[in-house]
Amino acid sequence: MFNDFLKFDTTFATRLKDFKSWHKGIEHFGFWAIEVSTLSCLDEIKKHQEHLKYKLHADYSRQAHITLQASGLLCEDFFSKEQIKNQVLELKKNNIKCFPLILSTCNSFSTCPYLIVKDSFSNLTTIRQTLNSISNENKLSVYTPHITLGFYNNEYNTSDIVKNISSINSLEVEFMVNEIVFAQYKTKEIQGPYEVLHRIKLGA
Repeated sequence: MFNDFLKFDTTFATRLKDFKSWHKGIEHFGFWAIEVSTLSCLDEIKKHQEHLKYKLHADYSRQAHITLQASGLLCEDFFSKEQIKNQVLELKKNNIKCFPLILSTCNSFSTCPYLIVKDSFSNLTTIRQTLNSISNENKLSVYTPHITLGFYNNEYNTSDIVKNISSINSLEVEFMVNEIVFAQYKTKEIQGPYEVLHRIKLGA
């Protein structure tokens, strides 16, 4: 379960700074996501964040969500309004139905711990294929459905993090997805909240 994470000797300490060389002065970054607001899910997220809080930067304020596509910097030269419009039209045309997901156990990337999201019927894959048929995401990599718990504030031995995570009594929670959103966050705020620009309601 932790094989990929243990390939690193230590975690990566995220710097809370304005990465101007990345955003080039562009104010917002856009992404497609599933918002997670079920109370039982939020309780699990809060429980894990509380357990790990001394290893995470304080004031992580990005709402709980599952990223579907990291679209890119919101600018005509990177990710344009026309691309967003076409993705919205394609999603609506596909008439996607509501579907279940399962919030599962805790794992970690080098930069952040996260809760695994199980997608038994590959609905997320189908949605991502639809989005990528219009415009490929900003950074293509192995897709891992997850909910980020925050960012590491220092370098910690990954083996110690695994022991810490393994001591948490994680509960699996099934929840229904009834809409997907396109949102943006301010590029200057690594831990800041996002703003929803489009909501796509899913069919019954």
